[in-house]
Amino acid sequence: FWQPTPGQRLTCPSPLPAGAWHCLQVSFDFSIFDLDASPNEGFVGQNLTIFYKERLGLYPYYTRQGVAVNGGVPQNSSLSEHLARLQEGIEKYIRSSTKEGLAVIDWEEWRPVWARNWKPKDIYREASQGLVIQRHPTWPPEKVNKQAAFEFESAAQEFMVKTLRKAKSFRPKQLWGFYLFPDCYNHDYSKNKESYTGQCPDVEKSRNDQLKWLWKESMALYPSIYLDALLDSTPNSRKFVRARVMEAMRISQKHHDDYSLPVFVYTRPTYIRKLNTLSPQADLISTIGESAALGAAGAILWGDAVDTRNRELCQLMKNYLEGDLGRYVVNVTTAAELCSTTLCQGRGRCLRQDSHADVFLHLNSTNFQLRRRDADHSEGPLFWAEGQLSSADILFLRTHFHCHCYQGWQGSGCQTHAGPRSHAPGPLAPLGLGVLLLLASWCYPPLD
Repeated sequence: FWQPTPGQRLTCPSPLPAGAWHCLQVSFDFSIFDLDASPNEGFVGQNLTIFYKERLGLYPYYTRQGVAVNGGVPQNSSLSEHLARLQEGIEKYIRSSTKEGLAVIDWEEWRPVWARNWKPKDIYREASQGLVIQRHPTWPPEKVNKQAAFEFESAAQEFMVKTLRKAKSFRPKQLWGFYLFPDCYNHDYSKNKESYTGQCPDVEKSRNDQLKWLWKESMALYPSIYLDALLDSTPNSRKFVRARVMEAMRISQKHHDDYSLPVFVYTRPTYIRKLNTLSPQADLISTIGESAALGAAGAILWGDAVDTRNRELCQLMKNYLEGDLGRYVVNVTTAAELCSTTLCQGRGRCLRQDSHADVFLHLNSTNFQLRRRDADHSEGPLFWAEGQLSSADILFLRTHFHCHCYQGWQGSGCQTHAGPRSHAPGPLAPLGLGVLLLLASWCYPPLD
């Protein structure tokens, strides 16, 4: 990932350009997040760019009313017209061909694996079957289904692969990848609360391996670790996240010979279907902390759209951002950076030696203090850490973590130069963990 220039530190992109923003006269301080980004229309040239279906080419899909757009399914679309339109969208949102950053393609209408298109996505299977029946009206259902699955998956693969290749040719310094890939489908916590293990089903791991063509073309992975309200402050939240991050790390290391893809997890400060409940410390540890300890390159923190006419809610968000969330982000990113510097000479990222151990990259409160900006320190970030690692801290890190070296380095402490790897995803490698803040519509009026 990002290879920082001396003194540079990757911390966070927010979907807002920079600085303090306002929500009903309530100002927000985003200074602990170094990278700013907004998914809203009109923001261009950002460190993190999200391409929704209407922003990149001619993506085929069905509306909620069942109306086909751009052919509806990939095998019924014009790939040549789609590719011809890509450059326009890419150049609109990423104007510099030399700019480094994250480029996420957010296409969620259908999944490239046939078996994963269940309700309400089964319209893509039905449409594919209909196309086969038009040509072969006398075929039995089993033969129709087999041919439809083949045509859909083949076209989906070609559509996604050629999109990535074309995008990389236009903006080679960006870490291109698809949002929600890989997925784990370990949502059975609602049915098996007491016996829930969090593990990804074997069939889903196998289906992820079928997507090796996607992993080979991707330059980063962007899985989601959003927590359902049912997981609020429960032991199952950590099981859920751990399995999903471990699956992403498995995929990242399996399909390339000499390097691993960086993994950026999507997380959020609230819960699915419970947007007014902010994550307590325990679930910050289970999401951001767990991801850092397992070796994720960063966490993209998606800020949910809130009703900005509600001043009380605006103030609640501000207090959280500038309180528990801000302090925890600084704690983890500083600890990850110190571990990288101490164990890996700044040339790699720290990973747990035992993926299932409950050990984290946290600062020891005996040796570190978090400082907050005040009248005596009026410039710089809102929070920063002061202190030094003790010999006991270093022993803890060496006992529980090991190095995953960045491109061009190898050895237990990333001490040996391995030479350039021509097929690796660019000169990118962040120092420690990056937390990329996407505040979505926190500070914007709700869209009609």
